[in-house]
Amino acid sequence: MEQLINYEMVWTVLGVFLAILLIFLILQFLWLRSKVNRLYRKYKYFMAGEDGSSIEMKLSTEIRELREMVQSSKQMLHQQELLATMQLQSFQKIGMVRYDAFDETGDKLSFSLTLLDGKNNGFIISSLAGHNSSRIYAKQVMAGACREALSAEEAQSIDRALNTLMPHMASRENLENNSELKEDMKALDREKINRKSMNSRENHD
Repeated sequence: MEQLINYEMVWTVLGVFLAILLIFLILQFLWLRSKVNRLYRKYKYFMAGEDGSSIEMKLSTEIRELREMVQSSKQMLHQQELLATMQLQSFQKIGMVRYDAFDETGDKLSFSLTLLDGKNNGFIISSLAGHNSSRIYAKQVMAGACREALSAEEAQSIDRALNTLMPHMASRENLENNSELKEDMKALDREKINRKSMNSRENHD
């Protein structure tokens, strides 16, 4: 008789424990379900957007704009390279020295003018002016040097032309910016693929 009572108590305690465990599991399930629903609503709102347009369309627009910016950057870089080439081939360095070739003038009517391009190629023009006559000489300059004999004024004119400060073309910085745009575009492409895979899994579920 006592053994039967003990079995009944054991089954009663076990039943109470299982009931409490079941109630706890049900409450846990309801709490998790509520949390999943809240996350799902936030996900749907994020995917739809405030104006009803999907995030996929927004990403597609961003990618298209980035591609247009990359193309524009390439065109600007190409134009910049053309301008840099034209700049190297154009006269951009000037050196001029005025002096009295003849002591009797006193007005510094004579001069030596040096014109050089971006590769320091060009020429020197020297004009020697006097009261009764004037003479003009031209000498070729290659890579910043002249093979012909130079006067002190002509050498000074070349030195002034070579020391002319020119603006530098920042092509390397433009290339780095272009690379950053490409990386951003690749990141958006990856984000778009991830969004599509998430949508496909959601529809499948």
